[in-house]
Amino acid sequence: MLRQSARLWFRAPRSPFSTVQQEETPAILFAAIGNPVSQYSGTRHNVGVWVLNEVLKNKQDVPPFTPSPLLKGALISEPRDLNCVFFQSTSTFMNLQGSPISKVWNHFRQQHPQSSSALVILHDEIQIPLGKVQVRRQNTSARGHNGLRSIDKAIGPKYTKIGIGIGKPNHSAIDRFVLSKFSLSELSTLSELSVPQVDAVIEEMLKGKYIYERA
Repeated sequence: MLRQSARLWFRAPRSPFSTVQQEETPAILFAAIGNPVSQYSGTRHNVGVWVLNEVLKNKQDVPPFTPSPLLKGALISEPRDLNCVFFQSTSTFMNLQGSPISKVWNHFRQQHPQSSSALVILHDEIQIPLGKVQVRRQNTSARGHNGLRSIDKAIGPKYTKIGIGIGKPNHSAIDRFVLSKFSLSELSTLSELSVPQVDAVIEEMLKGKYIYERA
């Protein structure tokens, strides 16, 4: 169920160059990217994986994640009644995400040849505050995010992004910051604010919103 208090940071006006295709039943691959959970569970860089897990816990029509047959160390959930797949790309490090995402995305499109397939990447975003979520259209920049840059290099930028805010550190050591773990109060903020926002976005995307828009 969508919470009315969920507010998105998706305020950009539609560009005259954008193209929007309305699909009755879009086929969507939702992929959360992060580092291997055995070493980096609970870190800021893995917030996409954590939030997606929390969102799906409350959905009775979505089965639990199971090991992916395509990639060792990755997890997958394939709802029977929804035209989508949820994927946790944690089989490799963040800066190498291009290879696993490319492999799973190509396989997904082969499995849905009759639909206009869409790829949605869930990732951490330092450009927005903790507790905020931002949807960004296809062809937008990686903003220096190593995981997104790796994906762009492998398949190009034609995918939609769900950026989950982790905020900026007070110092310049970005690498150390994104690999640090959330505090209990920060996890509470994610649970109360970020999770319902991402839940709302996913529900809207399953109806065709955002996923075909281009910058």
